[in-house]
Amino acid sequence: MGARSGLRQNKLDVFVVGGGPAGLAAAIAARQRGMSVAVADGSEPPIDKACGEGLMPETISALGELGVEIPPRAGHPIRGIRFLQPDAQVAADFPQGTGVGIRRTILHEWLIARAEACGVELLWRTPVAGITEAGVQLLGEFVPARWIVGADSSGSRVRRWSGLDAASRQSQRYATRRHYRVRPWSDHVEIYWGRHAQAYVTPIAREEVCIVVMAKRAED
Repeated sequence: MGARSGLRQNKLDVFVVGGGPAGLAAAIAARQRGMSVAVADGSEPPIDKACGEGLMPETISALGELGVEIPPRAGHPIRGIRFLQPDAQVAADFPQGTGVGIRRTILHEWLIARAEACGVELLWRTPVAGITEAGVQLLGEFVPARWIVGADSSGSRVRRWSGLDAASRQSQRYATRRHYRVRPWSDHVEIYWGRHAQAYVTPIAREEVCIVVMAKRAED
């Protein structure tokens, strides 16, 4: 956790609420443009959640622009996406380049390292209690900021505090994720499609796959 004294004395250009990949990417991009930036999150690394753990070619390119280079042998290459259901399947390769399957926690470590190298102030275990036009209220401290970025997930409190919930969809899905030590059988992300649920299978290492199941109801 960075020192707080500088935050009290100086008005930040950008304060990012949420320290996951999206928040860190926004913070790095702002620092690359010369802005002063802080990121606050109530959790601490590694921040994980149920996600498919596949990076598309465009994502890899965007990470490169942020200065986050993926090592050649990291993760597992992904050539495209395949949709499957009981009576049909269709697949397509990425038109340019390949993607990569990688543990979300590993990606998070890379982004943290890059944010620290850029001079982003990282405030872990630091819940945000509210926001105003003048800045961000932490527990026991107010931080002046010109811009506030809400990167605090689909249930964003920043969105609610900003009065933007009326424009958001209220639908909800349930998700669970497991990793299995098994050799990937495909170089595609496979999406098994059902009426009420989908399963996403992503190769993430030579001997590991990630499986995420999402459904409209928990009992599905």
